[in-house]
Amino acid sequence: MTARTLHDLSHRIRLGTLGFPGCARILGWPMRSIDWSNYNMLHVSTDLHTGTHLDAMLHCVPGGKDAAALPLEHCVGPAWVVDLQSKGTKGALFTVDDFFPYAEEIRRHRRLLVKTGWARHWGTADYHDSFPGFSRDAAAYLVEELGIHLIGVEQASIHPVDHLEVHRIFFNREVVIVEGLANLASVPTSVVEFFAVPLNFEGADGSLVRAFCRH
Repeated sequence: MTARTLHDLSHRIRLGTLGFPGCARILGWPMRSIDWSNYNMLHVSTDLHTGTHLDAMLHCVPGGKDAAALPLEHCVGPAWVVDLQSKGTKGALFTVDDFFPYAEEIRRHRRLLVKTGWARHWGTADYHDSFPGFSRDAAAYLVEELGIHLIGVEQASIHPVDHLEVHRIFFNREVVIVEGLANLASVPTSVVEFFAVPLNFEGADGSLVRAFCRH
């Protein structure tokens, strides 16, 4: 049996990591230390949308599913990787035409990862600035025509300005959104086995995840 390659698709986070502008940064302090308690225990304070994370419907839809209610089968399984690095620039907009050539593969696998190269901006001022996003028409096409269950992107969100409406297009069909993916540049443009599982956290509108794939 041929060994498959494992790709870590998560950014490394640490205390002080910044979230979306206007939101939290990751803070923490030692509740216990080996020096005086014989064991370490770090308390962490953050929102649920910093770093590589998953959005649940509750994030933008009143009464929507929380992280604990998301179907795990949507979060794990084959995903098609689309190479849109040509649109990995500030202000770029994904359109229906970007996904139409891969319609059958996307419809078959129901999970879509969009490779833009935007992860290269992680940790810089450009990361949250005018990142590429989905047009409303493209989002509607993916959910209504292709029936996707999950969309994964390298950007901090799925649109820098129109993010609430685009989120709702996906969420109205209960599509899981994974944002802030890393290292997609190393992943082939083909089908991969993808994993991004949320915490079983009631009332949570999202979850930090350790996303990865293998092929």
